[in-house]
Amino acid sequence: MQTTYTVLSPWAQSGYLKKNPITPRPADLKGKTVGLYASFKEYHPFFMQELERQLSAVLPDTKFSHYTYIVDTKEIRDDPVNYPGFKEWLAKVDAVVGVGADMGSCALYMGYNFAEIERLGKPAVLLSKYQYLSSASKGAGARAFPGLRIVPYDGPGFVPNGVDCNTWTVEVYRDTIAAMLGDIVKALTEPRTAEERNPAPVKDWSTVTFTGTLCEVNDWMYSHGFTNGTPVVPPTEEAVAEMLRGTDLPRDHVVAELPPLMGKATVEKIAVNGVMAGCLPTYMPLLIAMVEGMADERIQLEGWTCSNAGWAPTIVVSGSIRKAIGINSDRNLFSPYTRASACLGRAMAYMIMNISGCRSRIEDMSGPGSDCRFGICIAENEEESPWGSLPTDYGYPEGTNAVTLFWPSEHHQVNTASVSAALGSLCGFWHGGFDVGAMVTLPPETAKMFADAGYTKQSILEYMKEYNRRPSSEIPRAAIGNNHPRQGLVFPAPGLVHSAPLFWNTDHMFVVVGGRDWGMCYLGGGDHGGPVCKEAFLPEHFEALAAQYHIELGSVDY
Repeated sequence: MQTTYTVLSPWAQSGYLKKNPITPRPADLKGKTVGLYASFKEYHPFFMQELERQLSAVLPDTKFSHYTYIVDTKEIRDDPVNYPGFKEWLAKVDAVVGVGADMGSCALYMGYNFAEIERLGKPAVLLSKYQYLSSASKGAGARAFPGLRIVPYDGPGFVPNGVDCNTWTVEVYRDTIAAMLGDIVKALTEPRTAEERNPAPVKDWSTVTFTGTLCEVNDWMYSHGFTNGTPVVPPTEEAVAEMLRGTDLPRDHVVAELPPLMGKATVEKIAVNGVMAGCLPTYMPLLIAMVEGMADERIQLEGWTCSNAGWAPTIVVSGSIRKAIGINSDRNLFSPYTRASACLGRAMAYMIMNISGCRSRIEDMSGPGSDCRFGICIAENEEESPWGSLPTDYGYPEGTNAVTLFWPSEHHQVNTASVSAALGSLCGFWHGGFDVGAMVTLPPETAKMFADAGYTKQSILEYMKEYNRRPSSEIPRAAIGNNHPRQGLVFPAPGLVHSAPLFWNTDHMFVVVGGRDWGMCYLGGGDHGGPVCKEAFLPEHFEALAAQYHIELGSVDY
């Protein structure tokens, strides 16, 4: 007879289970003012100007008013600078049409913001590229308006180099807009359906349990999208209770709410996902700190998890907890041979899936994907670093137990025979983005070489910012030609070639010491936010717990 397990659900409860009806539509648009909302990309306002020109031809008695929101990966209601002006504009229009759902996270955020328009009592229609209909719809649904009306279209999401943006937009999208006019007017004026007037609530999967064999439990988890199908440790009540010994917080304490679902990351749900990933109770302080980091507004979580790009969640562990849980900071640094590095990265992925509610090809719209979607986890080698530990760079005292989170898109290993060779490599990497960042990992030998030459961590980053350059004509227009304003940005003159930097500041760059002997690792990319460092608080009885669970890798000789 096979053993059966009764397992708890890893899915988090959301504050948006109850869904709201969309706003009633006007019978027609005669004498009405239609708001035309453009998102942050450079071509969006020109798109809406062309839409106005064409709508005016078929709706001569309709007025139009434009609004452009120039901030990406931000819910407008959480923007104290722009929200008041947005509401003032919204109060003067009768309905809204918007463009901007043309990439993964862009579509999700447009869904958020158009749900807010509906919440404020204005009928709204969102224009979305076909590929991102699910993201736009899920974004609106995640903010309680699943019935948001969306008109699909197709076309490029970025402006190519060397063109006039206005001319390009009209030439590329003139016929596309003409083909949408009827659907746009219909979506603005057609009466609501029964479902749009009274949307069904979403089932709360957070309270569901399942009983079955190990194979049946794994199949149930996979069929619900709770795992990627690899075997999990059954999160039984007994296993979760044992996991909770790793924190002094009560199991119903809400550590954070993680977007886009705004799932409530209770201590219990963190423990359930940790158990599934094979974590030990001694990892709980780190799991909780990871959730706090993901919820930090500087991370802008959906920008990474729902993007077209293949970001890789990366965790750096600092402090005495490194040795207590046996995570590697030496040779094979990035290889997930230790239980802690493998399981913590996997647990983070499960929490993104089940607490933030990010699912493959629904919210996660990465085109290429990433082989590191299930997380990279390392520990820094504080003892052999010639500089302070990573938490000290973010204002914590030396010796603080902490996790630092970052989402790179590229991973390179580079030889470091000399300081000049290492700096040459660091200034040779190239990748696009709005606020590009990098994580530079130096083995102790290389770090000492830099320190002996007078370099600090910050001066290494300043060197990269100053000398990692390209001709401005080679920089993708997407990186500098959007409405997204970068701190310190000076736009290159059209048609001229000047030296332009990859890094506009060092805000999203940091240095870690770890590994052994040969080469440095460069993890680059990241244009939405971060890194973020969060302290991990150990429970009162942590030393006894660590002694109980400590097993050295390869401790059995054979």
